[in-house]
Amino acid sequence: MCGKELGTAGLRDILFGDDPLCIQCRRQWQKKRIFFRFEGHRLRSSYVYDEAFSRCLIQYKELADEALKDVFLYEEVRWFRRVYRGARLAMLPSAPMKVQSRGFSHLLRMFECTEMEIIDPFIKLDSADQKKRSVSERRQMEHGIFLKPDADLRGKIVLCDDTITTGSTLKGALNALGDKAEDIEIYTVSANRRWLV
Repeated sequence: MCGKELGTAGLRDILFGDDPLCIQCRRQWQKKRIFFRFEGHRLRSSYVYDEAFSRCLIQYKELADEALKDVFLYEEVRWFRRVYRGARLAMLPSAPMKVQSRGFSHLLRMFECTEMEIIDPFIKLDSADQKKRSVSERRQMEHGIFLKPDADLRGKIVLCDDTITTGSTLKGALNALGDKAEDIEIYTVSANRRWLV
């Protein structure tokens, strides 16, 4: 993120330097295990969605900096595997135009480090940029998410996303699932401050 060479970042970075972020960049993220119920389902997050986290996520998603794919779950991957052992990870959908312009599925690449089974059960038909929409417009887009006809939803499913802001995308995915999935949990890497209890 900061562009420093590992050797110029400090002794601790050299000794414990397998983290894709340097110590200074990592310290800017506010790590906080967040747990609450969302639409009746358990939702967990690992970080507060603040300016430092947002800056990294924008560089990864909007600037297509694929090299950042492992920074998000680096500190959490062992905990994540333990908490969601035996589950299959269902990525929340991105607009097809976004994936095409980026050249990769940002969530798929982000969660590959878990080495867990990843499924892609949703289609998102609305290609408009969420950030440019008002809160009420985001709520209306819940219906732009549909379940693929061949979606395999057996067993425990964890809906995965990079962050929860208004919750519209998650609500849309849950509406699309209906009663077709028996056991659903939710994990977002970060959560907007509005969800902090």
